[in-house]
Amino acid sequence: MLPDHLHAVCVATGDAFDDIDIHRLHNMLQRHCPVPFTLHCMSDRARNVPAAVQVHQPADWHELERPDMRQTTKKLRLFARDGLPASEFLYLDVSLVIRADMRDMLTFAFGSPADLVIVRHWRNEGFNSSVMRIRTGALSMVYDAFRAGEHYVQQVKGDQEFIYFSLQARNLLDRTATFPDGQIISYKTTRRLCRKDPRRAASRLAHATIVKFHGRPKPAQVLGGFWESLRARLRRCGNFGRRDLRSHWRLPAPDARR
Repeated sequence: MLPDHLHAVCVATGDAFDDIDIHRLHNMLQRHCPVPFTLHCMSDRARNVPAAVQVHQPADWHELERPDMRQTTKKLRLFARDGLPASEFLYLDVSLVIRADMRDMLTFAFGSPADLVIVRHWRNEGFNSSVMRIRTGALSMVYDAFRAGEHYVQQVKGDQEFIYFSLQARNLLDRTATFPDGQIISYKTTRRLCRKDPRRAASRLAHATIVKFHGRPKPAQVLGGFWESLRARLRRCGNFGRRDLRSHWRLPAPDARR
């Protein structure tokens, strides 16, 4: 079931992302979202973004700050009961590339009875939170648990493992679903596959709707200008997917955006 109007949300706090990353996400949604949409950016500051993007600045970011946790922990704010744009919304990281029509992905996400549709982790037990369809407030215990001081043994101290382990501790994983395999793929693991099986890696890329960049390389280190991307491209399979993904990631020339 496709939503009549998609409310898409991104989070941009701290210094990890620039305004241009939000521009790119909005541009990719314009190209690939099959229904009318609004992009909402939850941030800790004003942003220089397209006029169509709605910037929200919650006053309670400080409640999600812990000295041992990554900046991505702020994404737990998406599980709060209020301060969100719609009863259901699609969260998207800004460090990803939408490379194909989103119809099938959205149909699955918004047709699922689950309160949370999320990406299965590519290597370990748990989730990758780069793309999530969230039902507002339905799993607010995740947000409340963090604010109450709950801790779990986490390999990576961010939002992803906290989401998984806090739901597991409450026997609530059955209220989640994961996107079909191959719809949302990891650039890093697919490029690694390219070194062993180039044909299979190319097929995975060709069938993916979204490609997520996590850790290194960053999107700009692969898809940026000549000098910016040179180091990554000199590695084995360093050019993997560059032409395909860059055509979606790059912003149109200024004249084309008028």
